Amino acid sequence: MSILPGTRCRSARAITFPGGMVRRATLGTLVSLRENLGRALFTVRFDGGQQLIVFAHEIEFASEELAA
Repeated sequence: MSILPGTRCRSARAITFPGGMVRRATLGTLVSLRENLGRALFTVRFDGGQQLIVFAHEIEFASEELAA
């Protein structure tokens, strides 16, 4: 599976941010990918409306069945 904008993913754990919290297993869509200081950073738009920049360990990419 390639990691491209539009790829479906879900949060691997609860993610807290100044505006609240994204619960574990919340579905989202990858908006962009960047690298900073050797770390992959993903911008994800979660289905609840939050758009966050997260680390690679905070999300898992959805299986083909889930993406359909």
